[in-house]
Amino acid sequence: MTKKKSFVERYQENDTPWEINRPDHNLIDFVSGLPVPVGAAIDLGCGTGDNCIWLAGQGFRVTGCDLSEIALDQARAKAEQAKVRCTFYQGDFMQSPPPGAPFTFAFDRGCFHTFEVPAVWHRFASRVADILEDNGQWLSLIGNKDEDRGDREGPPQLSASQIIEAVEPFFEIISLTRGHFDFDRSPAPLIWICHMRKRTI
Repeated sequence: MTKKKSFVERYQENDTPWEINRPDHNLIDFVSGLPVPVGAAIDLGCGTGDNCIWLAGQGFRVTGCDLSEIALDQARAKAEQAKVRCTFYQGDFMQSPPPGAPFTFAFDRGCFHTFEVPAVWHRFASRVADILEDNGQWLSLIGNKDEDRGDREGPPQLSASQIIEAVEPFFEIISLTRGHFDFDRSPAPLIWICHMRKRTI
């Protein structure tokens, strides 16, 4: 059996098909179309920072968190070129809280779904809740198990029930809808677009 490469290894080898060098349209549509208070935002698994940079341009105070220092070096260079201020943090937010908490808004584009154990999805949701302020919002883009890809590669896939079971102790699900990743290859992977608000009890 071939060992699965880590994200750090994939950035070292420039094997990063999820990097599209622009903000994901799902994030743009969400922030533009819904009342998301401008405040402190975190992008979990931010990669090379395109979504962070877009959020900063909308007035958010942005922290990007990733395991790959290579990705974060590229993110810092992009932010400098765009003339926006972002904080980029190399580390595992599951182990230690990133700087800047509590946050108003959390975003992840395919970070939550990378864990393959239900108990870890549950812990991930708990950690997101820990770093959000009361009534803080979380937007998660998650591979959708309803897609039959055949032999095509793609992101991990979860069912709606798996997402609900993992997040509902900590979050109220505002919407869970089908969509597609913003992607440079066709067809773009089917996803769940999950909008949540932190429970206060």
